[in-house]
Amino acid sequence: MTYIAHTQQPVDAQSLAQAELAHYMNEQAQAIAPESLTTVEINPNHFEVYAGKWLVAYITYDYSDFITQPWVVMVSGEEKFRHNTQVQCFRFINWHYKDGTLNPQPQAEVPEVPFISEISFYDQEALVGGELVASVSYSHDDQQNSYWQVIINNEKIFTDSTPARCHSYVKQQYQAELLPVQEPFEQPCTTGNEIMVQIAQACENFGLELLDDGIYRGDEKLGEVGQTNGNWWFTRTSDAHQQRILCDSASDAVWWLSKEDLPECTPLDEYLQYRPLEQMPAVELKELLDSAEFVAA
Repeated sequence: MTYIAHTQQPVDAQSLAQAELAHYMNEQAQAIAPESLTTVEINPNHFEVYAGKWLVAYITYDYSDFITQPWVVMVSGEEKFRHNTQVQCFRFINWHYKDGTLNPQPQAEVPEVPFISEISFYDQEALVGGELVASVSYSHDDQQNSYWQVIINNEKIFTDSTPARCHSYVKQQYQAELLPVQEPFEQPCTTGNEIMVQIAQACENFGLELLDDGIYRGDEKLGEVGQTNGNWWFTRTSDAHQQRILCDSASDAVWWLSKEDLPECTPLDEYLQYRPLEQMPAVELKELLDSAEFVAA
């Protein structure tokens, strides 16, 4: 039987050092590598791109006339890139976030973005832990072609053309700790009795009668008037869906209830005026399409 002797070559010290260095650099690269990006569709024309919790940028559509590159990459309200396709915007964000040139994360831990609560079709609130950090509302002043505004402490701090842009702006400014602090809002306490007094007074002014189950004209029940979260509303008995229609005051609500016709601007009209169909999420659009008002329209 023949034995073959294998001799082990000595390990070169320099090669070993290079191997250890390469291993260390690989570990460091893995440790500092940016997180993979995820995209959240806010509506068909607005997307938010995240790295973990960090809102890196958002992609939105420019509705201006004669625009050949309508898709825009934005960071805190500032345009960074535009193209005629969404794909190129996604690629721009991916490339430049990885090389650290697009809105790098400033600290290891970042807070969750604020939750957007819709109060009405043209009034939303940004909340953190149930506390108000900013309000977003429609502005009737269109002189600068910016129809939506971010309000903190009753001061306008930002305007843009869509509510979604304002929402993303608030989220990014909050995460970067650049958003002014909203002072506690002290709202006068309005009791149920005070609300009923206002409704009863309005009914008396318009010759109607307030009973336990609603507002009457003679033996005919017209509907109900109420207040929820500071917002006045009324419903008509003749409306099978009992749609709540928002008003400015108890007097306005009772006055419209006393009229035979609905206000010229119905909730559907308001929705389409302040939130175009192409900006609605799929679920929200389906609910609108299924509504009786849309079918009647």
